[in-house]
Amino acid sequence: MIEFKEYIMNTVKFIRESLAPYKLYISIQIIIIFFSAVNHSLSPYLTKLIIDKLTVTQPDQAVQAVANLGIMYISLQIVMIAMWRIYDYCYLKYVPLLRTKVAHRMMMYTTGHSHNYFQNQFAGSLTNKVVDAAKAVTGISQTMINSFAGAALSLLVAAYAMWSVHLWFSVLVFIWAAIAIFFSTKVSKKSSKLAKKSAEASSRVVGNIVDTLGNINNVRAFTGYNTESNRLKVIQGDFVNAMRARNWFMLKVYSIQGTLFSLYQSLCLALLIYLYSKGQVTAGDFAMILTINHTIIDIIWQLSHSMRDFSEDYGTLEQALQIIQEPYEITDAANAKELAVTKGKITFDQVGFHYKNATPLFGNLSVTVEPNQKVGLVGYSGSGKSTFVNLIMRLYDINFGKILIDDQDIKYVTQNSLRENISIIPQDPSLFHRTLMENIRYGTSATDNEVIMAAKKAHADEFISKLTLGYNSLVGERGVKLSGGQRQRVAIARAILKNAPILILDEATSQLDSVTEALIQESIFKLMQKKTALVVAHRLSTLLHMDRILVFDQGKIVEDGTHDELLALNGLYKTLWDAQVGGFLPDKPGE
Repeated sequence: MIEFKEYIMNTVKFIRESLAPYKLYISIQIIIIFFSAVNHSLSPYLTKLIIDKLTVTQPDQAVQAVANLGIMYISLQIVMIAMWRIYDYCYLKYVPLLRTKVAHRMMMYTTGHSHNYFQNQFAGSLTNKVVDAAKAVTGISQTMINSFAGAALSLLVAAYAMWSVHLWFSVLVFIWAAIAIFFSTKVSKKSSKLAKKSAEASSRVVGNIVDTLGNINNVRAFTGYNTESNRLKVIQGDFVNAMRARNWFMLKVYSIQGTLFSLYQSLCLALLIYLYSKGQVTAGDFAMILTINHTIIDIIWQLSHSMRDFSEDYGTLEQALQIIQEPYEITDAANAKELAVTKGKITFDQVGFHYKNATPLFGNLSVTVEPNQKVGLVGYSGSGKSTFVNLIMRLYDINFGKILIDDQDIKYVTQNSLRENISIIPQDPSLFHRTLMENIRYGTSATDNEVIMAAKKAHADEFISKLTLGYNSLVGERGVKLSGGQRQRVAIARAILKNAPILILDEATSQLDSVTEALIQESIFKLMQKKTALVVAHRLSTLLHMDRILVFDQGKIVEDGTHDELLALNGLYKTLWDAQVGGFLPDKPGE
């Protein structure tokens, strides 16, 4: 059982907590970056020494004069190659783990959101944000280590090396670096905003594609190819515009940065020529300064790109956290207890409820379902039947009153323990794109034999055994490879296996043919034994087997009794019964 914990936090704290388990690997990488920064100036310094030696040495003595320096130079390169391989090893050890753990953390937090949250979000868009967040944290970590830390250390060491030649070179590099970094920092704020817009547009594109593919049967049935194509073009157009705005902005930024780089190089070259003409620098100094400059310019150029990437990753992560890590609408109360169901009594005590931004549905609704009672729920569409059972499962929180199970207020028990004690068989079951064995076993630790026995009781084994891979057959996304009736039989088998004390059925046999329905009705009635059962009825034949029937109308229970008692009242139930069409309840007149 997974316990959800809120991770509402600012983006910096999220990054810090995500990186915390990998301090050792990150520390090793930073140490290597430090040595790399030293090497950026040490290699040119050794080159300077070699050149200066050669300029004052006879050609026949050149090898002997620079041999030691050459060995030092080559050894330094070998050491750095080895250190970079250690850097790569650290990357391989923790970055894949970092990405998967961030994705897992985001995913599990997302699953803790309310029923209402998922009704208002694209599944594809949420998926994209989970993936983007994992990529962003990885990108941010490498940018901070490799680019930010590396650039800072390289600048400090380079400034010191240049100072050893002449003070003005250090002054120039610091002034130029300060201007370049200040400029990059300023533009990164706008880049971050543009990145957010781009990430939002990208999520909408992915969400729309997933929505279209998830409803491909509707697209085919209504020949909606042009509609979907045009809709996607509009959404993609927004994405293209967002990307162009960001890229055009960065093009202007790079043009300004390139000008700054050229100006700095020109000033350094002019100063070198002047000092050389005065005899204050050697040929080796000339080579060292130009080589270090080339390295530093490359580092600062990469830093500006990294700052852009950092801003974009940060903006992407921030935008993902804002959507995914919204505060939970429904949470466990402090010190919530585990629900203990001994009888299965359900009580609505003056319950009031309305959906967000909607008129009240229930007002002071009070009713008690006795232990082991089989209760049918009937009424026109929108009368409150489905809401009634959804509130029992605490998919929504009521506005006032209490809902009790065995005299325990469900608001003060854990959501997991509440739902572990309820089995539900929906009218249109949704299955995972996994094997039939996994789908039936879901939520339990049943053995293969127990799964097969449950499938036989639900008469699902009859079609499963005919499949080439049997119980190892994949059912397709949401179970699309199975018929509606087959999916319902899988859902019934799952409920049989769970064997919870409270059973909710949303007309669990509505998609079965008459022969199959007759076969499994007996299994369902056996499943109901010694359980409190609530049956949302669409097929009136189901009601004949109920101990009691609740008739809903506009959020109120207007009639309550057995089938015969309600017919005798000559009220709404009698109207529904007389108006049944093909054994099903009618829609409300005028709808």
